[in-house]
Amino acid sequence: MGERSRERRARRMWLVPPLLAVARPLAERVARMPMREAYRLATRLSGLLRLIFRLTGDPLRRNLELACEGLPPPKELRVFERHYYRHLALLLVEFLRLPAVRADNLAAHTVGEDLERLREIYERGEGVIFVAGHAGVWELAGHIAGLLGFTITSVAKFSGHPQVDDWVLSRRQAGGQRVIDVRGSLWAMKKALNRGEAIGINVDQEARKNRVFAPFFGVPAATSTAPASLHVLTKAPIVVVTAHRVAPFRYRLRIFDVIRHRKTADRQADLLAITTRINAAMEEAIREHPEQWLWSHRRWRRRPEGEESPFGRVGDTPPLRLGSSLQSRLLGGGS
Repeated sequence: MGERSRERRARRMWLVPPLLAVARPLAERVARMPMREAYRLATRLSGLLRLIFRLTGDPLRRNLELACEGLPPPKELRVFERHYYRHLALLLVEFLRLPAVRADNLAAHTVGEDLERLREIYERGEGVIFVAGHAGVWELAGHIAGLLGFTITSVAKFSGHPQVDDWVLSRRQAGGQRVIDVRGSLWAMKKALNRGEAIGINVDQEARKNRVFAPFFGVPAATSTAPASLHVLTKAPIVVVTAHRVAPFRYRLRIFDVIRHRKTADRQADLLAITTRINAAMEEAIREHPEQWLWSHRRWRRRPEGEESPFGRVGDTPPLRLGSSLQSRLLGGGS
């Protein structure tokens, strides 16, 4: 953390106690709400979030323009944005309700056949590198892994405010997963994998260091090599898995790829190949539920040195197409 970041954090410290005094009882109230009432709350909140994000310069449309190779038609874009901001509002409500998803009611919240496949991969004892990205309800993915009895260490960026971090961790660790600060976490993750445990890590946001520029929707994107490096070091498989919302407070865990890369003499080429495959699996997940990805992050901000044209496309990856099928699916009740 730089000097300016430390100064900003110090200036904001006085805000933490009064904000937590409001947030804690509000969170408890949301956690106890019936699901129908909580869903209505998220629907009302989505309009406020849309206004806030747009006023603060949300890069949603620029990201869509890159992924789709041009903005979708206005009507399609409006439908997409409405459901995207509702997704963000639901993420907040679902995070507050994480402790309400327990081992004894997990079946009521999840669908799909990949739960058993996940258990089978984990029980081989070779360690598992779970990559969920910011697709679907990513906070729930690690929570469910803990409920399934997996010994899992997930990494996240901490705020630096101890009271805030303690409160957020109380939610994130309610299912049994352990969450540590992503900064300086590589060694701890390697040790966990050596013990045959699981780790959870997201790499679909811009990486500032230890990165490669791997295609993401055909556009090179600065992507962390952490999962690839750990895979090369430990041989633990990388499992790209998401928990997508398929109905209000009901989710499907889906495996999009299991990566076991044969190491070569060229480490940098190995890291690029593995990371490219992770990005391709994340693309597939986003194409299935495009409104359930974090479009409000400047994914393509950093550019590779010597790029011939800004945001030039590479390879033959087809652009994202939202299409009329997205509109009909969303209006029919998905997300």
